[in-house]
Amino acid sequence: MTITRRNSLFAVNVIVPLVCGLFIYLTKPEATYVSAFLSRIRLMLPVIRYPLLINHYAADFLWTYSLFFCLRLTLGDPLKGKHSITVIVVTAVTSVILESLQLLERFPGTFDPWDIVAELSAVAIAFLISVLIEKKCRSQKSG
Repeated sequence: MTITRRNSLFAVNVIVPLVCGLFIYLTKPEATYVSAFLSRIRLMLPVIRYPLLINHYAADFLWTYSLFFCLRLTLGDPLKGKHSITVIVVTAVTSVILESLQLLERFPGTFDPWDIVAELSAVAIAFLISVLIEKKCRSQKSG
């Protein structure tokens, strides 16, 4: 089985944002569900006071971005839909549903409509970057 350059780039766009989002959760001053679950790791890391945009929205943005590339990578070309529409819709709907579930008392987290804006922005940016990756890999193949 050969791993294409495109798939390698997609995999990097899954792993790096997940790690960066986790790092933000583990190093921000406020406790989160993730930092509580990984409290032993959190103790070994510095506390970083991030700017508000990073502190409140970056992890959600990064994880949604990663979800887009994860779906794009795992669904492959036959299931992605024309122009990645399936991946765009599934990622956007999943993000909105997970954020909206936080309105329920039984679901952990704090609902914030700006999180939805950040997540939908992540979908758009991930799509644009996936198009650039596709074009670059196609041009290198033909050239």
